[in-house]
Parts: sequence; structure tokens; C-alpha cells
Amino acid sequence: MRTITDFNDDWLFEGHTSVRLPHNAVDLPFSYFDERDYQRPFTCEKHFLADPAWEGREVTLRFDGAMANAVVRQDGVVIAVHADGYTPFSARLTGLTPGAHVIAVTVDGSENPDIPPFGGVIDYLTYAGIYREVWLEVSAPIRIGRVKVETPDVLVDRKRLTARVWLHNPQDLPLAGRLRVDLLNGAGKVVASTEAEATADLTLGFDGLSGINLWSPESPALNTLALTLTTAQGSDTQATRFGFRQVAFTAQGFHLNGKPLKLRGLNRHQSFPYAGYALGRAAQERDAEILLHDLRVNMVRTSHYPQSTHFLNRCDELGLLVFEEIPGWQHIGGTKWQDESV
Repeated sequence: MRTITDFNDDWLFEGHTSVRLPHNAVDLPFSYFDERDYQRPFTCEKHFLADPAWEGREVTLRFDGAMANAVVRQDGVVIAVHADGYTPFSARLTGLTPGAHVIAVTVDGSENPDIPPFGGVIDYLTYAGIYREVWLEVSAPIRIGRVKVETPDVLVDRKRLTARVWLHNPQDLPLAGRLRVDLLNGAGKVVASTEAEATADLTLGFDGLSGINLWSPESPALNTLALTLTTAQGSDTQATRFGFRQVAFTAQGFHLNGKPLKLRGLNRHQSFPYAGYALGRAAQERDAEILLHDLRVNMVRTSHYPQSTHFLNRCDELGLLVFEEIPGWQHIGGTKWQDESV
């Protein structure tokens, strides 16, 4: 089975300071500072011991976010490059003989015109650092990768669900096995199941679903799609949470689940005084709670970039609609910029 371990302790920042992630590269005063203070490269490294039990397994570091241009090295060798400050990325660890190893991450806070949102004028600050969490994932060599859930025709009595699943097989091993998919309601009860032969890219679904509650701000009903992959290399599981809902912008206004809804929204940035972007789960969730309970809105716009999954998940739980944006502000760059944005 897959294990996911907190990999945030005991990073060495700039060669001399022990820090825990999330981390802000430069702590700034409340006001009157020079934004160029963080517009340069910074390095964090972590020494760790490889577990002998990892032999024959896939070992991956998942970075939830690092600002802005990140280069990851394992024992001095580049294993990942990610030219974006707002989306997650992974670095596959290989050659992990039992014993000591070093991960070094260089993040460059400079405004690179090839990386969204840079290249024009932006009206916000982009604090440098490995400012979201890092996770160590150990799994079978063939595992579940991405999952895309679609819920068409939610207004009919008997509902449908389609799940497209991509498997991750970096060693290009022979693929033979089964994928089981269970649909669980908010109480954790299995309401439907199916399975299929495992292929690199497959689509499964359910028809005729009854007793499904729709997600809405008044009743944010959430379901879970639980996937189990079994192959000769081992098993892997993954869960995806979602709601059955339908959104539409019409000539008569915005409609949710076929009914008009007046949107009352605010913009939200992920920056905080002194700490920049480097706030963890509790602070991210608290912002969603403030928007709903204190400011009384029903929608939030993530100006101007993808934000923390902690924040987005809490919005789902609370019943806050989210208008999530790609990185940028009144500027579209060249071909490389556009490719990174996509």
C-alpha cells in the first residue's frame, strides 16, 4: 500500500539554519520593505536515511508549492525542475541505496518573464520559499496517478458519474491487474462499486444512481471516490472527494443546480504579514471560515493564482463556491509562458 509521510522537518536553509516547512525565504517587516529582498535564489537541503524496505518501491517527493523556479537535486543530481510557483509537482527518487542521502532544492524568487504571472506588472507580492508542505510517498511501482471525476446531468432522478483514471508506471513495467472503484456517500457508506482491467488510461462510471444529495452552499454534500489498484507489483489506493453539482452562467444570471443564485464574493490572496506565503493548513482553513462566517459571502475568487488544497478543501466542506484562476494579472506572455500557464 502507499504510505505518505510528512517530510517537512529538519531542512537546512542557506547552509546554516534548521527550519520546518512551510518556510518563508525572507521574513519581511509589516510595511516599507524592498520586494527585491526575496528576488534571488535560495537553497534548502535535507539529509535523510533511505529505508531498506523501499527497495523495489517507487519513492517520490511531492511538493505542494515552491516560489518560483524550483530545481530539485538528489545527491547532487538534478531530478526535477518546476517553473511555476503555484502548482504542485513531484520529484522521483531513484538509486536509493540504504544509508544517507541529500535532497537539495533551489528556489529562485526572481521575476522570470517566462514564468506566469511575471512579465508585466503585477499588483501583488510573490514571496519566495518552499512555502507549502512536502510529502514523501512510497508506493508500488505501478500506482494510481491522476483522477478526473465528472457528474453530468445532476438534475435527473437517476444520476451518472464518470471517472477517468491515469495510472503512473515510470518503470514501464508490464501492466496486468484490476482497478476497483467504490462510490461512498457523506456517511462513508458504499453506494456503488465497479471494477475493470487496469490500463494506462481508463474510464469507468456509474449509471442510475439514486439517493444522491447535491452540493450547495446550504448543504455542501460531499462524496468520495475510492480507488484500489491491484497488480503483480502490489496494491495502491487513492481517494478523491467531490460533490454532485451543476453550475451555469446564463442570460438571466448565475444558476447552481438549476436554480438562480445571487453571488456575493470577495477576492483572497494567500499572503500573510511577516510570513509571506508560508502558512500551513490551520491558517489556510481559517481564511475560508472567515470568508463564510464573518464576511458572509458565498463565493471566493482566488486572485490571481491556484491556491492551497487546504483552503480549497475547506471551501468544499463549508459550502463556499470558488472561482479559481491561473497565474497572471492582465498579462499574457510568449509561447513558453503560455505553455507553463496551461
